[in-house]
Amino acid sequence: MNYFILFNLPKKFKINKELLSQNFYKLQLQFHPDLFINDSLSKKKVILEKSIQINKGYKILKNFLSRAIYLLSLHGFKIKNQKFFSENHGFLEKYFSLYEELDNLKKNNFDETLLNNLLKKISKRIQKYKEEIELEFEKKNFEKVSIVIEKLLFFEKMRMNLKKEQNSFKTDIK
Repeated sequence: MNYFILFNLPKKFKINKELLSQNFYKLQLQFHPDLFINDSLSKKKVILEKSIQINKGYKILKNFLSRAIYLLSLHGFKIKNQKFFSENHGFLEKYFSLYEELDNLKKNNFDETLLNNLLKKISKRIQKYKEEIELEFEKKNFEKVSIVIEKLLFFEKMRMNLKKEQNSFKTDIK
């Protein structure tokens, strides 16, 4: 199933999100399982599967990162997160300091200023990688896109860990 075809969109990274939403709702009106309540069991099953595909495709194409990974897969590229980090010690060394900052935040009871500074640093890096991904997709440089996505995934994980640690800290205080 090619979700770009399903939603009648060109197979490229930058998409018209409004058109995606319009086509999603049109498809939902055609294939929503509630519309087939009086049909045979086999038809209901087919419609349910189609509805699941529509929902999954919409979710993938709507999200920046999942759309990038999906489009790469259509071009035969897979994200190898673990392999990337084992082969790119320089990247890990360069950003190991972020984990040190996270440890420092824990030691300082998630000082608001330190927390905001770290979140800003991570958000800037994420934005930089998103812009780079868009640019490399335009150039059809899929190998480079896959490398940048792997870096972006690292920073997204860092941001998630930071928020999880912060929430855990707030819960411990109560």
